[in-house]
Amino acid sequence: MMKVFLKILTWLLIAAWFVVVLGFVSGEAEKVVCNRIDVHLTDTALSRFVTTADVREMLSSSGIPLQGYTMSQIDIRKLEQSVEKNPYISNAEVSTDISGRLEVRVEQRIPLVRIMPDGESGFYLDREGHRLPLSDQFTPKTLLASGHIKVRDSEKTKQLQEILEFSNYISDHPFWKAQIVQIYVDRNGEYELIPRVGAHQILLGSMDHWEQKLRNLELLYRQGLSRYGWNTYETINLKYTNQVICSKR
Repeated sequence: MMKVFLKILTWLLIAAWFVVVLGFVSGEAEKVVCNRIDVHLTDTALSRFVTTADVREMLSSSGIPLQGYTMSQIDIRKLEQSVEKNPYISNAEVSTDISGRLEVRVEQRIPLVRIMPDGESGFYLDREGHRLPLSDQFTPKTLLASGHIKVRDSEKTKQLQEILEFSNYISDHPFWKAQIVQIYVDRNGEYELIPRVGAHQILLGSMDHWEQKLRNLELLYRQGLSRYGWNTYETINLKYTNQVICSKR
């Protein structure tokens, strides 16, 4: 019984010691002065809308005290929210350590498709449908959607949602990502696809059953055009269910 009592007492003393030490460390950490700011950007190979210099400028213009102030005076969540106001940034995480270092890790939004309505320079959409303005310092290579696209402020229209879902599929499909370079919307709201290889026009029609339409087109590509030539046809019509109508040039 005495051995059990001593063991319990030992563990209680160890726990109490940890509480005291952690309290001391926490108290000392609050007194540490911020003397260094490190900025890390993710996905710089895919998106370069924002530079480390840009982030540092966001930090300095946030109005939140940083270098020269104690860590307890820095509102980390407010600082993260300030950086996340930038339309090119999806997430910002700020952390500190007892050496006085403040680290800011920034995740950029990755552009998926450029939307170019008739007569307008347009904007980008990322995978979640967030709008990204055009940038003077970075022009990514993305799928292009142009033509008679209805755009209303920041509202996500049915048409934009269709383009977004289709673009996500194209981006995730190695064959179509390499082949389809542009989506065009005609005056009737029907879709046409512009291929990278081949001098033909692909008439998709509506977005109804577009996955089946692409499967039919892929079958034609692999079994037909690879045999007879990529420039054999002028138009490939996929508008009708389970039909591929080709017009020779």
